[in-house]
Amino acid sequence: MGFISSLLCCSSSQSGNQREKANGKRPLTAQQSRIHTALSNSTRQMNTAPSRNDGKPAGEAKATGSSKAIRTSKARSEAQVVSSAQHGHASTEEPAETEDDTLNKEEKQVVSVYNGETESSTGTAEDHGLLARKAAGGAGETDEEDADEDEDRNSTSHEVTAVVHEAEQSSSAEDDSDAALAEHQDREGDMQRAPSYDYDPENAVSEEMVDLAALQPDQAHAPGVNTLLPVKTEQFSGKKCLVLDLDETLVHSSFKFLRTADFVIPVEIDNQVHNVYVIKRPGVDDFLRLVGQLYEVVVFTASVSRYGDPLLDVLDQNHCIHHRLFRDSCYNYDGNYIKNLSQIGRPLSDLIILDNSPASYIFHPQHAIPISSWFSDVHDNELLDILPLLEDLAEENVPDVGKILDVTI
Repeated sequence: MGFISSLLCCSSSQSGNQREKANGKRPLTAQQSRIHTALSNSTRQMNTAPSRNDGKPAGEAKATGSSKAIRTSKARSEAQVVSSAQHGHASTEEPAETEDDTLNKEEKQVVSVYNGETESSTGTAEDHGLLARKAAGGAGETDEEDADEDEDRNSTSHEVTAVVHEAEQSSSAEDDSDAALAEHQDREGDMQRAPSYDYDPENAVSEEMVDLAALQPDQAHAPGVNTLLPVKTEQFSGKKCLVLDLDETLVHSSFKFLRTADFVIPVEIDNQVHNVYVIKRPGVDDFLRLVGQLYEVVVFTASVSRYGDPLLDVLDQNHCIHHRLFRDSCYNYDGNYIKNLSQIGRPLSDLIILDNSPASYIFHPQHAIPISSWFSDVHDNELLDILPLLEDLAEENVPDVGKILDVTI
């Protein structure tokens, strides 16, 4: 409105100057008089019209916006005519518009503005009312109102969306909780109650105690006693007992030909003689000679006597081995041949076993000296490395070898 008012004021001042000049030169024509009269009426109506449609219904507000748009378009066309008249573009150069042409243009403008406000066009009547108010010059106020309405719509849509998401989440959470509860109930139904391990003297079952010193049926033993060895003689008085394994501990034997075999022994199996090739472990001769002086030496093997006896006859030419025990003297435990030290007939505190198989001394691991299995390594020297330990254990100041060899202490 400020631009139009300033334009009209400029047009009025310029028209006044022209009238002053015309009074001195020539009188106004009929067309110029009509233009000045229309401008005066437009200015008067714009000054007297209210700025806002306070208290008016929606229909009157739309009509006011339409009249404002019509007046604005008329004022602009009249200003253009006055401007052209001021610059000397008189009707002599172009034919002046007749009164009928001017009225037709005004009617077209009124129709275009009115059609923009009707509900027959695209959009609602409220939207077209906003467009009409923008055309009337209230662009700033309309933008603020549009922004408020858009913000209200967006906030409403966001609220609805949030409510929908919350409802979906709550429903999914309820479904998950119901499924978890059902699964938990199914598990409770499938699981059995854990048994109680509290001691109940009434239901307690007495455990069967096994006497390891007792001989098994058909187990070989020394004549006249219930032990594997005969009664200890004066020859071994004050000496401890050393039990040695044979195969893979002192020697390695094979039915196949061995180029490095130290000796060959014939063994009869199922009325057929087979040659057994024997390799002695490095240092075995020196080892047997020394331990034969310190201990009561027993060779205890799970092999049969028809193999072990001829082998020991060749191996122990110095008679360092004092006793021989074979498979028939082993304790049968779940199909395994166990070397039961409790059946030897000597105090456990004086018993030591040297074996490459831990399963052989499963009953008395605290009395064992482990050794690796040997097959053909010529650089092996474990037998000689064990000698210092055996020398210490053979001393009289060691009352119980189990307390020294027990790795759990």
